[in-house]
Amino acid sequence: MFHGVLALVGRSLRVDSRSVQSHLARLGLMAAIYVALCVAQWNSTSFGAPGLRFFYGIGYLNLTFMTLLGLSFFSTSISEEKEEDTLGLMLMAGISPLGTLIGKSGGRLAQALLLIAVQYPFTLLAVTMGGVTQAQVSAVYLGLAAYLVLLAGFGLLCSTIGSNNRSAATCMTIGLLAYVLIPRLAASLFIFLTRNGAVGAIQAGAILDPIARFSVFEQMGWILTTGFGDPKFSWQVISNLSTGLFCFGLAWALFGLCSRQPGTESTTRGLIARSHGRFRWFSPGRPWANPFLWKDYYFVSGGLGMIPARLAFCLGLYGIALLQHNYQGGGLRNLYMDVSFYQIFLSLAVSIDAARLLARSVNDEIRGQTLSSLIMLPESSVSLIYSKFAGALIGWLPGVAVEIMITAITDQGRKNCAAMIREPMGFYVTTFFILIPHLAMLLSAYLRWGAVPLSAVISIGSLFGSMMILQAVFRIQPQEFMLIPAGMFVLGVCAMCHIVLYARIKQLAAGT
Repeated sequence: MFHGVLALVGRSLRVDSRSVQSHLARLGLMAAIYVALCVAQWNSTSFGAPGLRFFYGIGYLNLTFMTLLGLSFFSTSISEEKEEDTLGLMLMAGISPLGTLIGKSGGRLAQALLLIAVQYPFTLLAVTMGGVTQAQVSAVYLGLAAYLVLLAGFGLLCSTIGSNNRSAATCMTIGLLAYVLIPRLAASLFIFLTRNGAVGAIQAGAILDPIARFSVFEQMGWILTTGFGDPKFSWQVISNLSTGLFCFGLAWALFGLCSRQPGTESTTRGLIARSHGRFRWFSPGRPWANPFLWKDYYFVSGGLGMIPARLAFCLGLYGIALLQHNYQGGGLRNLYMDVSFYQIFLSLAVSIDAARLLARSVNDEIRGQTLSSLIMLPESSVSLIYSKFAGALIGWLPGVAVEIMITAITDQGRKNCAAMIREPMGFYVTTFFILIPHLAMLLSAYLRWGAVPLSAVISIGSLFGSMMILQAVFRIQPQEFMLIPAGMFVLGVCAMCHIVLYARIKQLAAGT
């Protein structure tokens, strides 16, 4: 068993050490930290506690990257073997289920932990800059490491249960949403009960406080407050490590049962209903006049069956925003007053959803090895590609419709929309939301996994990095005459993504 484990882990580490993309990712992360450090140093004369400001941004940048990484990296360790129908061969080679689980997940966890280890010495500079202590830095990185273990364990469980990468990623997404939202609601409810002096607030706090502190997103805020003196091995560290190990044990227990099913193709019917039965209205039916549009609408975006799910998700985000507003003292005077953060998060969610659909539209053809057959059809390559993209994006429209509706019916939403149209800052930020799906579309033609999280990290990191640089250069808010050309440059990058993607698809279709 241990020979097989060492072979799998060793191969994973060797592939990572020889991969240019892995080293570029670490170099990019270090470059982002260096830029943030320079900006914090430049602003040290204008703002207090520059070390805390620097470390606060780095901590949440790491959390965002790890969360997006967990959706595709950790959730495909076993399911990718099921898709390629090689899991049975590994078992026939004498590698036990425990050895397979350790070997497939251990290398990925080590690669992710290296991203933390490589930046820890540099972030200690925040201590010398002032505003944060070494105990706070250590507590944050211990919390991040425990969160990675949780992601690895839960992702392995989802990958073991899921029949393919898609189902595993869906399960992982639901679990991460629960991990973020349930502790946030518990913390908000505890604040609400305490401020209003409700009967039993202390007893309820004994239950709600551990739930709230289970999330690293909540724990990060408590660590980076003045006067932090809690132990480094907090409840969040202990609970996340325990949950990650428990998920690993559960994956081991379910491995035999879940590995009996035959390998499934990466392209499946998913939630598409059959042409008979009570849900036949959600059936794809006969192909449309444009079969590429029809195929990607139903089998990439999910067709009619996914429209209620997307509507429920977007409206659910708005409901959570209202609860958060009311729990923190907003009251019921105006239920539609505070929608600014909701608009930002929904815009990001809609952008990432578009990125996921476009990346899947390209990646399905690459994994199915059907590009060469499609290019041979008596159809323009450009028309074929954009028909597929249009079909995938039809199912994406409900999220856009909800965002437009909330913007139109709320006073604050209309003010924010007018400000984004009128001010160059709104145009500049919008271009980066547009950049996310374009980068994902391009990267999916080069990467086997991780195109969506990588595109989101690159776009969001570029947005905040450019804003910090412009603010540091001008010592005030960036000048308007700089934002318009910068936004046009980002749109130019989006146009270049289309050109490079077309050349890449022709190259893949030719088999070179």
